[in-house]
Amino acid sequence: MSTTVTFKRGTTYSATVTYTPAVGGPANLLTTTVTSDIIDSGGTVYPCTITMAVDGLSFVASLPASSTEGFSLGNARSDIKFVYGGTTFFSDTFRLSVIDQVTE
Repeated sequence: MSTTVTFKRGTTYSATVTYTPAVGGPANLLTTTVTSDIIDSGGTVYPCTITMAVDGLSFVASLPASSTEGFSLGNARSDIKFVYGGTTFFSDTFRLSVIDQVTE
């Protein structure tokens, strides 16, 4: 998995995450609280909207273009937080290299 993705400021952010149940872990994420923030290079925090699939085996983290137009150029960072049964887990941190639109 690449840990840095190039992203154009002012476009819709949408990341689909697929969950593969681990031995002894939850069968799906339906009873798990999932949150994700993006922090831009200026330190502004953008909470993503999480849309869980009906089967709980995937979800989409997203931000509308109207939110990402405020991103500072440079490296942003994000991770995903999972809370299950009172225990908190985090994904690896990944980076977004935020660039500006070229053609206006």
